[in-house]
Amino acid sequence: MQTIIAAEGLTGEDLWAAFAALRLLDDATEAVGDAAVEAGRLVDDARWENQGVRALRLVLEEVRRTLTWEHTQLMLLRSRIAREVM
Repeated sequence: MQTIIAAEGLTGEDLWAAFAALRLLDDATEAVGDAAVEAGRLVDDARWENQGVRALRLVLEEVRRTLTWEHTQLMLLRSRIAREVM
């Protein structure tokens, strides 16, 4: 295809249009490449967030179990003291 164009000869306008198209394609290629890199970062961030949320959930479950146990112990202690007083 290039040999046909070369054989026909390109005018100045044709060359300018071709180089403008190449520049636009370069810009588009760079923009899409940058978007792909950013998408990769978002995937990594989401993976970290999921791991972080999962870890937070586990810690909160442990805190809830501990607080429930402490609450039960306090209720038992209060109950014992109340029985002694009455």
